[in-house]
Amino acid sequence: MNTTPTPVNDSTGFTDLKSSREALEGRVNELINELSDQDIARCSRVRSRADSHTEHVQIVMYRHTNGSGRLFGGALLQMIDTVGAICARRHAGSEVTTVAIDNLSFKAPASINSTLLLVSEVMSVGRTSMKVRVSTFVENLNGSREEINVANLTFVAIDKFNRPICVPRLHEEE
Repeated sequence: MNTTPTPVNDSTGFTDLKSSREALEGRVNELINELSDQDIARCSRVRSRADSHTEHVQIVMYRHTNGSGRLFGGALLQMIDTVGAICARRHAGSEVTTVAIDNLSFKAPASINSTLLLVSEVMSVGRTSMKVRVSTFVENLNGSREEINVANLTFVAIDKFNRPICVPRLHEEE
């Protein structure tokens, strides 16, 4: 399909693309203003940690374990990245991408059939980025929990063209 505008001939026989160009520039300016208004609205919002708090419960299955029957670090990392991204998406109100895993500390193992609880919350925000902490616990059948992992991740909010966009500020709770 040809997307080139059909030239319009004026009375002198010359191609008049000036009006087409002006119409296109006008539409581009309207879209830029609309995006700017959306960006200002997104930047001026304030959200609390509770707004994006995310928890995930998982039973350790064979597919999550290594040859020794303990939770494979890569399987846990996938769960952490997913739970962290959901938390960041809830805060940003947009798609996000993982840009860094600042820290991943393994404190204790988890075995086959263990119940895992992953808890994430937004720790801080920048203009387009969010720091999210994901804590992983093994939950015993009596309800007690042992923290086995802590991870700090950085996510960036992105638009539909994969460009960074502004995120809401974080309400600092006392």
